[in-house]
Amino acid sequence: MKRAGKRKLPVLCVAMLLAVSVVQAPVFAGEFPDSAAVAGPEPIVITPEQVEQALAHGAPGEEKTVRLAVRADADAEHLLVRLNAAQILAIYDDHPRNLVVLETPLGVFASFLNGDAFRQLAEELDVAVENIWVEAAVRTTGPDEREQIRRAAEEQGMTLLAEPVAVKIEAWVNGEFFTNEGFDAFFTQWLPSETALDRVFSTAMGFNPKNGRFWAKTTVSSVHGDRQMVTMTVCGCVHYYFVVTNVKTFSDVLDAPYREAVHRMAAHGIIKGTGDGAFRPDRLLTRAELAAMAARFYAMEEEGDAELAAEAFDDVDADDWFAGYAGALYRTGILEGGRFNPNGHVTADEIYAAFLSNEIVQSMFPFVGERIPAGGPYATRAEAVTIFDQMLKAYELFTERVQQRILQGWDHERSESRTNE
Repeated sequence: MKRAGKRKLPVLCVAMLLAVSVVQAPVFAGEFPDSAAVAGPEPIVITPEQVEQALAHGAPGEEKTVRLAVRADADAEHLLVRLNAAQILAIYDDHPRNLVVLETPLGVFASFLNGDAFRQLAEELDVAVENIWVEAAVRTTGPDEREQIRRAAEEQGMTLLAEPVAVKIEAWVNGEFFTNEGFDAFFTQWLPSETALDRVFSTAMGFNPKNGRFWAKTTVSSVHGDRQMVTMTVCGCVHYYFVVTNVKTFSDVLDAPYREAVHRMAAHGIIKGTGDGAFRPDRLLTRAELAAMAARFYAMEEEGDAELAAEAFDDVDADDWFAGYAGALYRTGILEGGRFNPNGHVTADEIYAAFLSNEIVQSMFPFVGERIPAGGPYATRAEAVTIFDQMLKAYELFTERVQQRILQGWDHERSESRTNE
């Protein structure tokens, strides 16, 4: 029997989110902040006048970067910024592709806020738009938190390259917390230029202390003077974010032309290998393996998905290694119930069709390369990984363009000097 899904919330941010579930680490015994604990300081409210001035930097109706400066102490350790939905509508109605940029001393938030979704939310809840607020918070971590995160990362073979920060984004209605779902955004940190980011093995990670899971995030970096600009995707839930190097290699692809794609996908947690240090690149990909790769690519898996798959598919048991992944794809509407056929094979065209249904991938794919030529009727594991690497590059290119828009009109020295005084 099909399990009832959760009420679908409007997508409040029109942004891309790639969050790859890498591995579950032991949940620490120490205390970690929940949503209430992260929300500590007095909120800094973005005023209508600030929004009006930011919109005036471009012609009305012209796509623009709407830069909003958050005035705070340069040495602030915790910031909470509030933006009213009425101001979001003003930005969205000027142009739906306006990029909202919140500059803070601890980093930069950026997102394409979906005004229509806020209108829909106000109508569904029968409230005035002015009674809906978005809150974005960022907080530095203390020594104990950093040490616990570092140890958890090292247990999974990861090396931290930057100090973690805690980030959350939430919607509040009538003065009460409403949701942190539906928020996908970008967060930018400035690191020293000598920070050693490896193109294959380095990425940003998200860490959820409640379940001990790490997620690889779409990440791009560029050097500007003595600073390195690192932009990553973030979501609404209270997670820690940090940059790592995560070296994962396989013995049977070291000299292969697709080795970089394989090692990148391993570093991002999309593939695991066969457990003996090998990848078996020439083996045909199965439907079960594809489900695992897709669910990891988009961090879809949730508790209970394995049991859901056993209910939805005649040929899946809850203890099958792939059950959670199949259940995640079913729960999100990608797969229909019936037979899953886990040992069946897939074509390269089928993998491309699944990805190219996404608007972002469609727009970016022409710039990342052409479709790989299939060597046979069904895709091998190496061919599948190469396709997934192309899709990751498409998301990275989208993030890179967001980073370029963040830089438009950027004055780093002026940004660092802003205070409440």
